[in-house]
Amino acid sequence: MIRRSVVLSALVKGTSTDPFILSDSLSILEKTKIDTIELHFPFEKTKEMKSVINDHGIKNIVYPIAGVQKMEGFSLCDLNEKNRMNAVFLLLRSFETAAEVGAEKVLITTGRDTDEADRPRALEQFMKSMERLLPVAEGFDVVLETGDRVVDARQLLGPTDYSMQVADEIRKSYKNFYLTLDTSHIAQLGENVEESLDKALYLSNHVHLASCILTPGHVLYGDKHPFFSHPDGVLSDERLKCIFNSVEKRAKEENREILVGHEVIDRSGERLGGLNKAIKESPWFFCN
Repeated sequence: MIRRSVVLSALVKGTSTDPFILSDSLSILEKTKIDTIELHFPFEKTKEMKSVINDHGIKNIVYPIAGVQKMEGFSLCDLNEKNRMNAVFLLLRSFETAAEVGAEKVLITTGRDTDEADRPRALEQFMKSMERLLPVAEGFDVVLETGDRVVDARQLLGPTDYSMQVADEIRKSYKNFYLTLDTSHIAQLGENVEESLDKALYLSNHVHLASCILTPGHVLYGDKHPFFSHPDGVLSDERLKCIFNSVEKRAKEENREILVGHEVIDRSGERLGGLNKAIKESPWFFCN
């Protein structure tokens, strides 16, 4: 079975901090097929945001701490032990927040890639972090979003084959660990998006549909998640629709649930961001 989510804190930035904007956004989403929201908010806002979410009857939530990790440098694979532990403590706090709001998934990332010579040590540091975190991740999945290596976010995981090897190893002990496969990040790796998704999907229950711009010098170059309609995007709305259909077919064939999220970063500055624009441009995802 396929389920649909929207990365709300990217599409409507005010939803992360303003309960009234969150409420108005959820009122619009109630008229769509979206059944899950991916929403980051500060820890101190947990009770307030939980109240709004509950008022709208939203039961499915993904808490994406990965964005904070990338923006503020909280790396689970940091070679500096103090820095690595700071990242672990951040995630432990995010687990508490996830449990409090009843989140089904916490979205994380590894941290920045390092020099090739130091990569084995960085992987050891990451695995050490997982051994600390996963035993206490109860009641929700921990989903790790792989990233690009050379364009923008430059995460340790990483190329699809490498990420699959690591995920396979982790899942021997922790069945609530999965990969989040982001079409934009796969494209930034220089891989064929459809082929990488097809071979790695058995390790994933969460896919992000997103585009990117890979024209050097472009103002939105890199991991900027433009609207699917952007003429310079490497993944068109039509191609993303085909990818969605393929994932849906795979979920049905394997009789399992896969959450597919729409991810666009709005830069309009409008109160409700790009929500109405996204719905209008991709009705196949939001309404059909």
